[in-house]
Amino acid sequence: MKALTVQQPWAWAIFHGKTIENRTQQWRYRGPLAIHAGNRWSDRGAQSPLIHDAWLDATEHDTPSGAILDGRLPARWFEYGAIIGVVDLVDCHHSFGCCEPWGETSYIEHGGRERRNIVHLVLENPRQLDEPIACAGALGLWTPPADVVERLGAIA
Repeated sequence: MKALTVQQPWAWAIFHGKTIENRTQQWRYRGPLAIHAGNRWSDRGAQSPLIHDAWLDATEHDTPSGAILDGRLPARWFEYGAIIGVVDLVDCHHSFGCCEPWGETSYIEHGGRERRNIVHLVLENPRQLDEPIACAGALGLWTPPADVVERLGAIA
């Protein structure tokens, strides 16, 4: 099994309708993929209308008072530094304006550089954990520690 660290609230969204993860690297790996909620918060994600719609759907439009402030979701409602579930990585292909609405063709990354050649990781069969597993993450595709893989065995 492999793992991928994803910033919040994007990691949360994978278990609430997000079927595409946008990256800049093509991978050969296909199969179970543990989703690790990183320690960083994405302001771009917090302002995304797609994330807002997923939040409203997940909470059945019974959003707590002040949930979306100034167009942003507050970071305090999300898990960090933990594996929050497993998905199946079924495809990985370059963006050609496909995979809407979650698939992007380019985006501005931290530091103001535009990233091109976006790759879509196609995710299916999300299985969110009842209790997140605290674990250090890593950049790129990585292998979780053996004890974490063992704990994920039932849903992988």
